[in-house]
Amino acid sequence: MHISVRGIVEKDDGIILIHRIKPREDGTLRDYFVVPGGKQEEGESNLETLNREIEEELGITVDVKEKLIEYDDQAYNDSIQIFYICTHKDGIIGTGNGPEMTNKNEYKGTFEPVVVKYEELKNVNLVPEAIKDLLVERYEAIKNEKKL
Repeated sequence: MHISVRGIVEKDDGIILIHRIKPREDGTLRDYFVVPGGKQEEGESNLETLNREIEEELGITVDVKEKLIEYDDQAYNDSIQIFYICTHKDGIIGTGNGPEMTNKNEYKGTFEPVVVKYEELKNVNLVPEAIKDLLVERYEAIKNEKKL
């Protein structure tokens, strides 16, 4: 089992996600979105992993606001995924130079950073589904607070 650390980066009334279109072995395409982040390396803290992965995948730096959830994903990919709420601090989205962005031989398909508006989250194929549901609930709660 390994630990993955992911950043829910808030920007422009939405969050930055990685849009993945990946070929399956049967020739069909899997079209989905993921929260940027990845596997913790030996000796790294959660925040070190988060900052490294966000820089590699998005090309930006973030301010970490809070830990949202620790999600047990052992049934799917034998990992614990830790999600943090962040805001975009500096840098240009899409300038990441991590291996998934530059090594197209090893990492098949597309990795495209996009901002998905909160109100559109429920309409995208965001995995894991439990995180999508949590983010939609969070957005609804924030929206209702603003109406009061």
